[in-house]
Amino acid sequence: MQRIFAIMVALVAACGLAGRAGADETHLAFTTISLPGSTISDQVWHPWADRVNAARQGIVHVDVRDGFTLASSTNYYDRLLSNVMQISFGSLNYLAGKFQLSQVMALPFLMNSAEQESEVFWRLYKSGLLNAEFDQITPLFFYAFPQQAMNLVKIPTKPLEDLGNMKIIASGQIGTALMAKLGGAPLSIPLTETYEALQRGTADGLNFPISAVPDFKLDEVTHYHLLAPLGGGPGGVWMTKAMYQSLSPEIRKVLDQNSGEAQTQRVGRFVDQLTATVQQRLESQPGQQVAKPSPELLQKWNARAEPMIDAWANTDDAHRKVVDAVRKFAAEFKPSK
Repeated sequence: MQRIFAIMVALVAACGLAGRAGADETHLAFTTISLPGSTISDQVWHPWADRVNAARQGIVHVDVRDGFTLASSTNYYDRLLSNVMQISFGSLNYLAGKFQLSQVMALPFLMNSAEQESEVFWRLYKSGLLNAEFDQITPLFFYAFPQQAMNLVKIPTKPLEDLGNMKIIASGQIGTALMAKLGGAPLSIPLTETYEALQRGTADGLNFPISAVPDFKLDEVTHYHLLAPLGGGPGGVWMTKAMYQSLSPEIRKVLDQNSGEAQTQRVGRFVDQLTATVQQRLESQPGQQVAKPSPELLQKWNARAEPMIDAWANTDDAHRKVVDAVRKFAAEFKPSK
């Protein structure tokens, strides 16, 4: 049934979204996998599409599709390869086995901001170290997820030393392993079911970027937010190589001029600004507390995570080269003023 549905959606997309409108204009369906009206959709995805559309009217038009009708966070890659849509946002965290080296972006305590992560991810991609993973898709620009925050249902009655076996929702192998290293009991629960799990007490908290907490109304069920560099995540806006290369040089030029490193940096800065805005909003709300770990606790957690980072790096030579490159690019990074 799922295969039949995918084929039907692909036919609709091919007939109604991709292809030619009139004699000249090429339409490209862009699925954001974001809630309609969400901050990221209204202030990043739609403005980017608007810039592309305004650059060469009558030549190319990006049709933005918010929500989960065309794809979800777990099937967008297959749907992209099947031409259900021609452009998609998506996290690489959900593609088990395919983007192992890109998971370096999820390692904790290596970077401190979304702008830094995004720039490092772009430079890592351009270095060629990720070529084997990006054999079927072309990144238009990267969206490195901001550092995860510890979002707990209850405000702790005493300073955290470890997670005391609290049940923490985490995504990806690295995030799950980190929660265990910090003394928690990690849970794997889809984002669509997270609110209810927190509300019912199935989970005590989740490892999740604070900037996205209001978009999913998670601030209604979490009240303590600990900001620490607990790892980001590899995301971006993608096309298949085949689709990208099939476009005319004129259209590729329009996409390139509005994407690449400059757009990657722009998105990173936006996410950092959004994080600061959400932090201030939560701090002003009764019943909410935003905190940062003490230097002593941060050092303790870092020490617990270091063997996990070393083990990941020592998987093979490719993993070691990627970690070394990330440390180098992170050290060279200079934030925008």
